[in-house]
Amino acid sequence: MGDDDKDFDVEAAPPVRASLGEFRWGQGGAPRPLPAIPDAPEVRSKLEPRALVDGVLSAQCPACSLHELVQVYLDRDRRGRWRQLRDKREAGASTLELDACPVCFGIWFDQGEFDELGDAEVDPALLKTLMGRSANRMCPHGHGFMNEHALPGLIRTPIDRCPRCRGLWLDGDERHSLAHSSTREGQEDPALRVAKRGFIWAAQILTQLPVEIENPASGRPWVVYGLVATLAAVYVASVLGLVYARDWALIPGALRASASLWYTLFTHPFFHADWFHLLGNLYFLYVFGDNVEHIFGHLRFCALVVLAALAGALLQAYATTAIATPVIGASGAIAGVIAAYLWIFPRARLLQTIPFVFIQVKIPAWVYVVTWLGVQVAMALFSAEVDFAWFTHIGGFIVGAALSPFVIAWRRRRVAASVRVPSAAFFLNKSPDEVRHARHKRA
Repeated sequence: MGDDDKDFDVEAAPPVRASLGEFRWGQGGAPRPLPAIPDAPEVRSKLEPRALVDGVLSAQCPACSLHELVQVYLDRDRRGRWRQLRDKREAGASTLELDACPVCFGIWFDQGEFDELGDAEVDPALLKTLMGRSANRMCPHGHGFMNEHALPGLIRTPIDRCPRCRGLWLDGDERHSLAHSSTREGQEDPALRVAKRGFIWAAQILTQLPVEIENPASGRPWVVYGLVATLAAVYVASVLGLVYARDWALIPGALRASASLWYTLFTHPFFHADWFHLLGNLYFLYVFGDNVEHIFGHLRFCALVVLAALAGALLQAYATTAIATPVIGASGAIAGVIAAYLWIFPRARLLQTIPFVFIQVKIPAWVYVVTWLGVQVAMALFSAEVDFAWFTHIGGFIVGAALSPFVIAWRRRRVAASVRVPSAAFFLNKSPDEVRHARHKRA
């Protein structure tokens, strides 16, 4: 839809239409069955390359459908610990090459790779003997739907295995449980990991801010960087007296009385009351915004920020009873970003220290965001506090929640068109959530 499309890590595949499951799309969109793939390795190897482009697996993530699978290279260091190589050129004969999703962090193991990783809590041979029911997820090699296998006592959700190529798919949380060495956290030195967790604990006691620990962003979030720099620069200018926040703040009563102050709907997000107000907003913008910008793209992310800020300002201006209180701050825009994050990464985990008892816990993003939203609604309806623009947060969140499904659907269609093997969500014309619901309903 614009120049920002170039910043996605999705490149166009050759114009040959991919096989989807047991069918290959012919002219006119009519599917025709593919021949069964024999068990003989030499025969199967001649058929599987339809999922490969220059030797690289070209498949949409079978779990989230928001990205194509990308290659991840693991090798052992001198102490025998697996580490992820930053450059493909560092790969050697002993390098383990896996295919992972940089959005949901699911990972695909070709036959034998799960065994080679060697840190699983389940005997790989056991997987070959388990009977599984059909899962609504496509094998990345285009062999059709995988089977799901329950592993009671180890993980709550079933894992997926292709009965033909015998590859194995692990979701992000399953990866942390069964293939810990394939994660960055699992590759860290234990002493360093404990020290890092201790530092985070001390910082959270003072700030009570959540820490995103399992969802690092891919690429450069240039819009987030630009917003951080701009907001910081405007705050410094206001402290130095070069510009005055009161001249650009949104005052609900004044806006209701004079439409000529419409510009304050757009200028108030750039100003902040104090450094703590500024740093809090910048922190949430960076923690949630980098991941959202990667999925939305630069231009769509800009539109999200502007529309969320505008909606939050309008709701605050016409719903609040504190009509004489000036409103400044970018929290309405950031609330829209948080809503988008909830749509895209509901199962991402945040590290939070519980007040008063000072215990660190990992909580799903949806729990944190829903709790935060509940506080905003309760305070907006029942609190007499006028120092916080509660309606601004609610308005921005509504816009983010309304826009995100459309952008996510566009993203999934775009990824499906760029790979040889689209996901089952594309094949069934359903969202991954609907596919997952059907999967769990059968179980």
